[in-house]
Amino acid sequence: MTPEGLMNLVLLGMGILALGILVTALTSEQRSLTRVLGTVFTLVAGIVLLYAGVGLIVWGATVRLPLTEITAIKTKLTLQADMLSGLFLSLIALLSIPSALHSFAYLEHPHYRQESLIRYYPMFMLFLLAMVGVVVAWDLLTFLVFWEVMTLASYVLVAYERSKPENLRAALKYFILTHIGALCLLVAAVILWVQGGSFEFETVFATVEKLAKTRPVLLHVILSLMFIGFATKAALFPFGDWLPDAHPAAPSPISAMLSGVMIKLGIYGFLRFFVWLLPTAAFPFAYDWSYVFGIFGVVSAILGGAAATVTYDAKVLLAYSSIAQSGFITLGIGAGMFLFSQDLPLANIAMAGAFFHIVGDALVKALLFLNAGSLLYATGSRRFADLGGLLEAMPQTAGTAFVGSMAIAGFPPLTAFVSKWLILQALLFSKSIPVTFSGVGMLLASIFSILYSVKFFAASFLIKPMRSGNLEVPSTMRLAQLILTLLVIAVGLFPGAVLRWLSWIISDASMFAGAEEKLAGFWQWAWVQPITGAFSPLVLVGMFFIVSIFALIAVGTERQPRKAPIWLGGELVKPEHLGGHPQGVPLREELLQRAYPRAPVPRWRPPEWFTKLLDPEAWMYRPVITGGTWVSDLLRRAHTGVPHLYIAWQIIGAAIIALVVWLMFRK
Repeated sequence: MTPEGLMNLVLLGMGILALGILVTALTSEQRSLTRVLGTVFTLVAGIVLLYAGVGLIVWGATVRLPLTEITAIKTKLTLQADMLSGLFLSLIALLSIPSALHSFAYLEHPHYRQESLIRYYPMFMLFLLAMVGVVVAWDLLTFLVFWEVMTLASYVLVAYERSKPENLRAALKYFILTHIGALCLLVAAVILWVQGGSFEFETVFATVEKLAKTRPVLLHVILSLMFIGFATKAALFPFGDWLPDAHPAAPSPISAMLSGVMIKLGIYGFLRFFVWLLPTAAFPFAYDWSYVFGIFGVVSAILGGAAATVTYDAKVLLAYSSIAQSGFITLGIGAGMFLFSQDLPLANIAMAGAFFHIVGDALVKALLFLNAGSLLYATGSRRFADLGGLLEAMPQTAGTAFVGSMAIAGFPPLTAFVSKWLILQALLFSKSIPVTFSGVGMLLASIFSILYSVKFFAASFLIKPMRSGNLEVPSTMRLAQLILTLLVIAVGLFPGAVLRWLSWIISDASMFAGAEEKLAGFWQWAWVQPITGAFSPLVLVGMFFIVSIFALIAVGTERQPRKAPIWLGGELVKPEHLGGHPQGVPLREELLQRAYPRAPVPRWRPPEWFTKLLDPEAWMYRPVITGGTWVSDLLRRAHTGVPHLYIAWQIIGAAIIALVVWLMFRK
């Protein structure tokens, strides 16, 4: 197909969504008809846009479509699709399909029957239409218009269940914080227009190059504003404080789109303006900003993961996980920008890992949010205290949730293992000490990923005695989960094929021109072999099946399962004591005294300093707990309060960026 044909498909998909908005708005009083029409329009548009997005990548096409010219501001409004657009266009289209299927039955839950569908399907398709517009806009004015429409449509969807005051508060918080980010982008665009005279991307590129030579401080101000705007949408800490509140409020299919796609458009902004734009016009600035990306990436990955491990709500856990995963992606992008001038192969590997994590996390996070929606549909609750024991009552949902949980934890041969492995190789084998230490931070964040992913599955489907009866969700919801599960498994089993496609996209950036040839020897369709080792998921799966067969032969299949009392770590417990609540275990009372009885105390009285020396709780454990409690209280206060405090945190975050920039460039 010709490039013009691919752009025509993009326009066709946008037109189908626009028609669907009109039709579902007119039929919204007839719930059954509106659900069918909304699902059909979304599925057809998703298939068309998916074909266009994949075509842009496979054929390496770049196609432009001028819309109109506004002579007063000397700007031609233009749409342009390239391979980077194709990647995000594919993700938008791909995830819209299972989200629409899941919505079909999900909206008939008693939670939502009293809510009007005019605020769902028209807004859902407007949300999709705006996200498509963001990734194909080729001037700042069109970009910001679609960005704002995307924000407003998602705001209506977050506030869909208006009967709950907490949902309206969460939507208001989302509205305020995301519009602060949008205002930063608008101010940056206006400054670029004043300096260059046009909003067109070509003029913006030239303006950035000019400012890099003549007014570097002003350019850093512009980049700081852009970073805040995109970091707010990407949910990086502390700018993404809206996410843990918005997800519990929004319907689960919308949460799947928010974390699976929308926050990835913040990453798209990073890539478009800091990787595709900056190296072309002012490479040293991209190198300088790699520090900012690395710092915020590591902090977001660690704090987001730590917060996810101690929450008691399934959707809040996944929201904090989204913050952590955005941190992993941002760290990989920053590592690629930093290592470009020092070690090009490692830079390419870091960037490939970041791109792979974009794809993998989009699929996995959408799957897990649909799983959380299925739990809510079946039990009426998202709280881990109300869940558990659902493995036998919801076997298909549990199976898909198990795949998603293991994938996000980073267990091979699923998605996150490959992306984290690639990013970690680039970080740990770097000759730069700060980059290597960021790899250590990523390892810590990966441990948190294992903890909260296991907690999500165990607290939802295990822990408690198995429930009787069939609580499985309707067929369209199960189909949506199955589609994403198969995609997660396929991407995990054949990472080399996906990485080859991604290397084509990376090589389209001038900073990584020729990456396709440089990375060609690192992966094939069935295996990955970068600098330090090789990994073949198919070989790993084959070995697992061989070991399993020998184990079955050795153990036999005639033994019946033995029923025993519930136990936890060797201690009998009552069912009511089990749940997903975060709990702390004092070191001396619970571990030392119970698990390891004290030895007899000697008769002689040792010196006081010697007693303290032998008591690590006094000089190590208690200070850590005291400091950790203070930090936890500080972070807790950052997540509660009134909108004025949220604005204050945004200002503090902006001040930190300004301070980092000033420290880097002061003479």
